[in-house]
Amino acid sequence: MQIKKIRPYEPSFGYSSPLKTIWKKGGLPTVKKGFYGDTLTKKNVSLEHLKARSKGGKTILENLVLASKEKNNLRGNADIKNFIDRENVLNYLIQFMGIRTKNFNGDNYISAIIKTLSELGVNL
Repeated sequence: MQIKKIRPYEPSFGYSSPLKTIWKKGGLPTVKKGFYGDTLTKKNVSLEHLKARSKGGKTILENLVLASKEKNNLRGNADIKNFIDRENVLNYLIQFMGIRTKNFNGDNYISAIIKTLSELGVNL
């Protein structure tokens, strides 16, 4: 019988979105930084809900941004306003300008995220 080393607890959110799928497949090559300014890798990328699911946020594209698992976990379900850094958010959004794939339009995504943030009381 073999004993396997147990890794530290890592929550698995299990959310699926074209955004994360396309990014992981290399379809968004200009997107290297997450919503909080964190460097994204295939191992650490996660979907962050702008409005937390536990507070009624939906798992839809206009409520989702890419972030590292670490930053996502740090925020938990706290109000997004307390975690916004305007420069990081703008740099995140700029990465999507002009991107068009079969299942994703970066310009539409930027507009949708700005609208969602505005609805949450965040003005860029």
